Amino acid sequence: MIKWLSLTILIFCFACTNDEIFQNEKAGFTNIYKNILLRSLSIEEKKLPSSKTVYNKKWLSKYSQPIIALSSPNHTDRATLVALGNQNDKLTWVSADGLSVSFDNGILIATRGYSQDLMESQSDGINSIFNQITKAHYKTYRYLNGQNEYREMTFSCTMAYKEDTAFSLLDLTLNTTKFTESCKSGPSQHTNIYYVLPNTNIVLKSQQWISETNGYIDIYNYYAFQSNI
Repeated sequence: MIKWLSLTILIFCFACTNDEIFQNEKAGFTNIYKNILLRSLSIEEKKLPSSKTVYNKKWLSKYSQPIIALSSPNHTDRATLVALGNQNDKLTWVSADGLSVSFDNGILIATRGYSQDLMESQSDGINSIFNQITKAHYKTYRYLNGQNEYREMTFSCTMAYKEDTAFSLLDLTLNTTKFTESCKSGPSQHTNIYYVLPNTNIVLKSQQWISETNGYIDIYNYYAFQSNI
């Protein structure tokens, strides 16, 4: 009970202190989306079978705080996370049971609450990673082992992209640029996928690797579409 109460108070405090930050970011996102969607994106309503849970605008309107969603690639596990804080444009989100993830420019840089957490990620050129130029870049993942010692893995990665990729989010179908990041460190390798709003760094949805133990998670960016925030 104390743990739940403390977490609730923590989320409330951060939400209050970061209202202005998120309002400013929300305004910026809204203008970007409005201009690009009206000018160049192909949008159509997507009808889904009634037997499935429909994550549409009506579902999203129930939330009064900025949210994202995480799921396992097979969609058996799903969690909704609220905004916890913003430090130097690095956004942190937390779930009701304390699971948290942090992002820099849409790139996963830390997790908490998984069996093998990504304590820290550092990547060269992270602010220009979606510049549509295929070139090698490097990133270092840091993990904490059972002896409270850090283990580091340095990956060599390449980025490829495909324009005009249809992608569905909520009840919209959007035209996006699909980026595929292939990374390797010795025998360990993984592939991250990002669906990015054209001509921006806004990641609408991604599948990103956490660790050898935890594998991948799918990340859905909903809060830029929240008209009631």
